[in-house]
Amino acid sequence: MNTYEQNQTAGKPFIIANPDKLKTAAGKWTVLFTAIFLLLAFTDGMAQELCKTNVSESDLAFNNRETLAYAASYSWGPIFVDVGEVFLKTNKTKIHPTEYHMTAEAKTHKFYDKFFKVRDFYESRFTVPDIKSVYFHRDISEGGYTIKNTYNFDWENNKVDVVIEKRHNEPKKFELNLEDCTLDVITYFYYLRNLDFSEAYPNRVYTLSIVLDDDIFNIKCRYLGKEQKKIKALKVKVNCLKFAVEVIAGAVFKGDEKITLWISDDKNHVPLELESPITVGKVKGRLIRHENLKYPLNLVK
Repeated sequence: MNTYEQNQTAGKPFIIANPDKLKTAAGKWTVLFTAIFLLLAFTDGMAQELCKTNVSESDLAFNNRETLAYAASYSWGPIFVDVGEVFLKTNKTKIHPTEYHMTAEAKTHKFYDKFFKVRDFYESRFTVPDIKSVYFHRDISEGGYTIKNTYNFDWENNKVDVVIEKRHNEPKKFELNLEDCTLDVITYFYYLRNLDFSEAYPNRVYTLSIVLDDDIFNIKCRYLGKEQKKIKALKVKVNCLKFAVEVIAGAVFKGDEKITLWISDDKNHVPLELESPITVGKVKGRLIRHENLKYPLNLVK
């Protein structure tokens, strides 16, 4: 049981000694939540060959109605405090039978809302079997900061129509040119779970390209090797693949974050845990619940 859970059991939440430190980390919430969606985003040199690969629906690494829940934690010392949760859900659409609809929500726990309230919502539609972005929407509310991004992908003309809405500003509308395998973060999360990592070797560097805010970002990822990871909430130890992500400076990322992440070494390739240092302390995301995984987790025996 973690510190937050222990104090909740005792009838009171964990009290932050210096709430300003949580506020100082506020700008990193987008990094933390976006990082969760980027856990599997490592494609080789823009991955043009992989973009041409179709995955049959029967071979997808995820099921319809799969649900993943992650605890979002923050620390300014040896203690990690659970301050929020992130939920991801899959849904095969009836209106568009060749598409999947994915949603993700991130929110702080009620007690921590008084310090820095987070209510983020993401949704994406992508086609199957080629797994290409069709539509993406991001509605961010973090403290006093709000922004909405809406993207409609036009692959015939290799462009994406973008609408960005900020509080007290007129909506900003424009187009971005698409390159092969440039997708939204949610689509990437599910697309790259279907890749074969059996030939990965330590220190191999991969790159990815995502559309976010008003630009396209390239992000590097280094494979570190295999590791056994204890997943406390699930009370099991899982065989994992371990990676280190270095993000590139831009409108969203400062550029000095190094995100360590672990994914299950099985056909699910489900993200299990990530951790990243920030200006003050660290942030962590870890899997705490799952429903309807397509394959059994590769547990250590």
